[in-house]
Amino acid sequence: MAVNIRKTTPELVSSYDGFEKGNKGKVATRPRQYPLSKAASGESNGFSLNNSIDDFRVEQQGGREYEEAVKALNSLQSNAEALRSSLHQQKRLNSLQETEKYLKRSGLNLDDLRSLSIIHVAGTKGKGSTCALTESILRQYGIKTGFFSSPHLVSLTERIRLNGQPISKQKFAKYFWPVYNALKSQQDDPSDMPAYFQCLTVMCFHVYLAEKVDVAILEVGIGGELDCTNVVPHTKTVGITSLGLEHTKLLGNTLKQIAWQKAGIIKPNSTVYTSASQAECLQVLKERCKEKNATLYMVPEFQSYFGPGGHGQNLKDSLNQIILLNGSLAMQLAYDWLRRNRSDLFLRQKCNKPILSEEAILGLLNCNWPGRCQIAKIFNFNMHLDGAHTVESMQVCGEWFAKVTNLSTNPKILMFNTTGDRDAKHLLTVLQKFCHFDMVCFVPNIATSSAIQNQDTQSVLYTQIEQLKRGQLHLECWQELCQESGDKSGTAKTYTSVLACFQHIREVYSDNMQDLDILVTGSIHLLGATILSLNELCKDLNESDHI
Repeated sequence: MAVNIRKTTPELVSSYDGFEKGNKGKVATRPRQYPLSKAASGESNGFSLNNSIDDFRVEQQGGREYEEAVKALNSLQSNAEALRSSLHQQKRLNSLQETEKYLKRSGLNLDDLRSLSIIHVAGTKGKGSTCALTESILRQYGIKTGFFSSPHLVSLTERIRLNGQPISKQKFAKYFWPVYNALKSQQDDPSDMPAYFQCLTVMCFHVYLAEKVDVAILEVGIGGELDCTNVVPHTKTVGITSLGLEHTKLLGNTLKQIAWQKAGIIKPNSTVYTSASQAECLQVLKERCKEKNATLYMVPEFQSYFGPGGHGQNLKDSLNQIILLNGSLAMQLAYDWLRRNRSDLFLRQKCNKPILSEEAILGLLNCNWPGRCQIAKIFNFNMHLDGAHTVESMQVCGEWFAKVTNLSTNPKILMFNTTGDRDAKHLLTVLQKFCHFDMVCFVPNIATSSAIQNQDTQSVLYTQIEQLKRGQLHLECWQELCQESGDKSGTAKTYTSVLACFQHIREVYSDNMQDLDILVTGSIHLLGATILSLNELCKDLNESDHI
């Protein structure tokens, strides 16, 4: 079968004008729910930055069963380590066979998974945001959703969502222990247990089947071909976000190799939507689609949803960069699922048309996905939080931070860390192009130096000593860059924890309590540690305003 790659022309919903003019005020009365809009990310003077703080509140009471569940998960192998073993062992393991084995031991089989309707998304940049936007759009149509994502910011429960909300800690423990105990009781040897991410993947299927969701949206962990989420046998709606070099030790050193791995989630007779643009990547996607008798679409440019002559331009101008980059793919994934499963709600039959429905607009505006181009105000800190960790996403982050602080005369501070095999020098080079920092802080993904650490954010891959060594390497990279470029940025140093960093920042600027523009980036895990450390700082200072 020939593979279709199509671009189409705009088609706007007939009621759009009425929505923009008649309902815009109604939408604007709920700005706190729109953290992905410019207003909620602090780019609008009419929006209080403090409103976004609520997005980071987490359930405090989880009970002993939940805490023990997190400890049990933390004892398992990391996803990266599991894949590394699979890729580099002489006798290569089949990770999908392993996942299926653990799935069966937990009480499910592939036929059970066939009763779940799935949207599966892989990619280098924006796959989590695309999933979040897709899920938010479908909820506007009244669809009951499940959403499995990684990593989490603060609480492990963020990874398994029902109708847009993390499951409760009590519900997490309720589903975790039967799965874990079943796996533990059937071990062939002490090491015969799934990896951390693999265990959560198996568990999420139990949750979504028991909770009877209409659709489960799965974000790939690493790669695609060998990722344990790829155990699902029947996906009909597939998304591939933009592609770039990442996890090269695991996935390959070229874009073609990366694309091949990502395209591994394509299933027979599925419809695949992509925002990838490189010719070599598209060629690989075409070839893999042909193998599976699947149809491939390049999604329309986001601008095309607004038609010629600036139609709807006010709405478009109000949207955050995350939506501008990922909104088209998210809409097409949502529309494809509706077309297949709920044609009564979505009557238009043509694939890949740039249709802007009222539900899609509300879904984009209401999407809650913290830690991506997010601003929150606490003390005199204007916190700019973005989990960028690839060169492409750091480019977006740098442009965003430069734009929102363009008119600010506040001191600018960078807090930075990376994980895995990220090329820190390339990421720092991108940031250096966009901004002169008065202070540069290299921190581990550790909230405090206290012996008591939050189990949810404890690294299962890197020890504290390894993280501190990484911070020193980052500092040396930065000093080298500054020497090469002649950049005379302010003080740069390493810290033993994020809390220690914030305490030092307050000391340095104690004489003048002016606002500080602080950018935290390089790792999603760092954002979680930042949120926890700010809460600790609030307690220390007897402040009532917690993130």
